[in-house]
Amino acid sequence: MWDAIGAVSSALSTVSVVAALVFAARQVGEAKDSRAMTTLLAVHKECQSPTLNKIRRRLRDGDLGDLSQLNAEDRSDLTDLLQQLELVGFLVERGLVDLGDAKSIFPNLPRTYAKAWPYIEHRRDQDAGYAAKLERLVRRY
Repeated sequence: MWDAIGAVSSALSTVSVVAALVFAARQVGEAKDSRAMTTLLAVHKECQSPTLNKIRRRLRDGDLGDLSQLNAEDRSDLTDLLQQLELVGFLVERGLVDLGDAKSIFPNLPRTYAKAWPYIEHRRDQDAGYAAKLERLVRRY
């Protein structure tokens, strides 16, 4: 009889441990998803700053002229915008952010990249890896 009680107790302990592990795994997954979304939304918020919105609109509308001849302010603003988008590429590449989420939050990213290509190409004369993560991200869109 004591053997039967010991076996039942052992089985219940095993079930409890398995249930706790499943619960913990789900909690870790939810925390990871939450952290990823929080990070992506923070980058999006930064990209929505008045300065970056303005440079993005001017880039989209072709108002910047020759992108290899930008004035210091426009060059700085465009560099800031591309750095934020490069960060999105880094986050997706490292698996910290889901590609589908990035596409949803940054649907026009490939268009911005295409418009900025002459500037990126110009910058690659000095830094061959400039905006490389952004480029890889655009290829995956």
